[in-house]
Amino acid sequence: MNGYAAFLKKELAENLKNYRFLILFAVFLIFGLTSPFLARLMPEILAAVDADMQMGSAPAALDAWEQFYKNISGVGFSALIILFGSCMSGEYSRGTLALLVTKGLSRRAVIFAKYTVAAILMTACYWAGFLAAYCYTAYLWPDTTLSHVFTAAFYLWLIGFLYLSILLLGCVIFKQTFTSILFTGGIVAIISLLGIVEPLTKFNPLLLTSKNAELISGAASVAEFFMPAVIAIAITMISLWLATILFDGKQL
Repeated sequence: MNGYAAFLKKELAENLKNYRFLILFAVFLIFGLTSPFLARLMPEILAAVDADMQMGSAPAALDAWEQFYKNISGVGFSALIILFGSCMSGEYSRGTLALLVTKGLSRRAVIFAKYTVAAILMTACYWAGFLAAYCYTAYLWPDTTLSHVFTAAFYLWLIGFLYLSILLLGCVIFKQTFTSILFTGGIVAIISLLGIVEPLTKFNPLLLTSKNAELISGAASVAEFFMPAVIAIAITMISLWLATILFDGKQL
């Protein structure tokens, strides 16, 4: 694809310059550090709020991971969508894409370069947060051994790619940042609602965001995550394909 490498470097430099990466890195790292900390201090927090309020059992490493996955799948990925929601709108408003395309830049190079950079930055931030949570949890509960910790994290990581592909599709369809973010939220909401339908529940990709702690605790098996992961990857690829097709015919 003409200009892919050059546009990729431009996107990386831009995302570092506008602090998008630093903000996202800080969000994920904070969740990685605070999730075990809050899980450990939860009994004291509850006691401070209400003297009669107590936890049913002492905090454990599993509580830290439950907190981590809840924070990342909720606020963490929401921050990801908000931060990258303007990845195309700024180009539209400045008219830079029209200029670059007329000079020979492939439209598909634009889509794949933007997605590649977003995916790289998301990956770096996500695994930095995970590593912080892993080390701090191991420090607070040194004698605890949990199964499939990295496997559960891997499946949640796939959802980040899914969200980015849907967001990029929205950014191609709509020129406004808010509308692109709203589109992403709407598609995710539809996928979530489809999970209510019993025959589709076990195939819903958002299962990868809700049963991570169960996988670690042994209440869920790795096999339960296979089909949702396959469908998440399929939706990601379809979204990117649609984004390239629609962008090819879009007036810049």
